[in-house]
Amino acid sequence: MRSYRVHSQSDLKVGQSTVLDERSSHHLARVLRVKVDDSVTVFNGDGYNYSSRVSSVTKTHVTVDLLAKEDPKNESPLSTHLGLAVSKGDRFEWAIKKATELGVSSISPILSQRVDVRLAPERWKKKQDHWQQIVISACEQSGRAVVPEVFPPQPLGGWVEAVEVEHKICLHPGLSGALRETPPSSVALLIGPEGGLSDDEVALASDKGFLGINLGPRILRTETAPLVALSVIGTQWGDLRAI
Repeated sequence: MRSYRVHSQSDLKVGQSTVLDERSSHHLARVLRVKVDDSVTVFNGDGYNYSSRVSSVTKTHVTVDLLAKEDPKNESPLSTHLGLAVSKGDRFEWAIKKATELGVSSISPILSQRVDVRLAPERWKKKQDHWQQIVISACEQSGRAVVPEVFPPQPLGGWVEAVEVEHKICLHPGLSGALRETPPSSVALLIGPEGGLSDDEVALASDKGFLGINLGPRILRTETAPLVALSVIGTQWGDLRAI
């Protein structure tokens, strides 16, 4: 039997019925073509999967009966906050989607000196909402029941000043720091745009407690670096396994 899994913005409680929101209803009814009595897993970000049965399908809404809830136990013990410089095209979207699959806890779009994207404030809000939906879709695909938050885009200086984690890392070619042996409970990753971080930005991050490291002898693209970094720290400190 085919498995369906969708996110809902509603409060979920076993033993009750819920009408799924417009996005999820459209996806189930018009794209996946679910029918009454089909099984669906619903999650809303509270950390649980809710086993459900479709009780009603219309053109605009799908109603499900919530039968049971289960903790999927697939969240990493390492909390990771990714500060990733905004890039043009779909590179940023691809990176945050894959970062979600790898277990990132939260994401801050960073506006650094070499970010070549200029938008009005209201358009940044639309971008943030769009990025959050990409993260939700990645959770639907990867089986995560906790949805990483995408914070509003902010200047690099403000982010490095405010981020509160146990361990801070700045990825930049030419830096020579090494990951510590003792696993931290939380870590922030700062990754620059296509042109990299400026020397002043690297120095600022260092002043704010960021350890400068590189990921090897080759220069990685801005959308590749977070995937490699999350894989490395996830293997060393989190729940990813070495081959």
